[in-house]
Amino acid sequence: MQRKLFMLSGNECAWPDCRQVLVPEEGGWFGQIAHIRAAERNGPRFDKAMTNNQRRGFDNLVLLCGKHHRLIDDPERQHQYSREDLEKIKIRHETRFARALDDLSRDEEQYLDRTVANAVVHCSTLLGLYGDFLDEEQRLEEIERFNRIADHLATATLAARQLLCTVVKADSRIGAAEAARRNGGTKRQVYDLVDELRRLHLAEIDPTPWDELGPDDVRERIQTTDGARNNPVFEGIPFWNMHEMGAPVDYDAVIVRLDFSVLD
Repeated sequence: MQRKLFMLSGNECAWPDCRQVLVPEEGGWFGQIAHIRAAERNGPRFDKAMTNNQRRGFDNLVLLCGKHHRLIDDPERQHQYSREDLEKIKIRHETRFARALDDLSRDEEQYLDRTVANAVVHCSTLLGLYGDFLDEEQRLEEIERFNRIADHLATATLAARQLLCTVVKADSRIGAAEAARRNGGTKRQVYDLVDELRRLHLAEIDPTPWDELGPDDVRERIQTTDGARNNPVFEGIPFWNMHEMGAPVDYDAVIVRLDFSVLD
């Protein structure tokens, strides 16, 4: 209870325009927990309709400095401060800091979401992909290369990786409009994500002019960049065609969840 009161106090007395710090840097404690409705019969603003638990409850308590606690409970002046007035003071003061705490909490949650979404699980053996085809030296070299790819994919946003996975599973035969429908977005959003992927050497819009497309070609086709030629990311690895190497590949795990251990 005390912790919640203090957190919502902003380390200040709740009284309007009072800037008394409750816990100064040099130490000490200047806060006092005041009852809006008295805890004891015959006390200030006592409400006989309340239970003892309600009197001790958070909604009936407000954190003040000693000066203003004495003011509202002063027998000669307590009649000036009604229950309703004190409730308004409490709500107005705590709401200010509750909003700030909510914003901070949302920022922390978003940061954690981003951190979890971009957390890489590296591969360690690649046996699921290569089997016994590689000797130990080759295997270690491939593991390092694949884990560099994993770290590079982690620099893309989750939404961009989701689009990239859709493109890979469609064998690069999907247009921007269809990608938007599948991913529940708009073409503009798809183009923005493709631009992000292009900057990361992961995907791009097919540059072929429309008047050169055949009847079976897809307009505004999103294509992965060639992983086997002239690509600084993949170092010659045919990454988008791993499934052709024999074992099935879970591209959702690899591209979206960044779990390269599924290749072990």
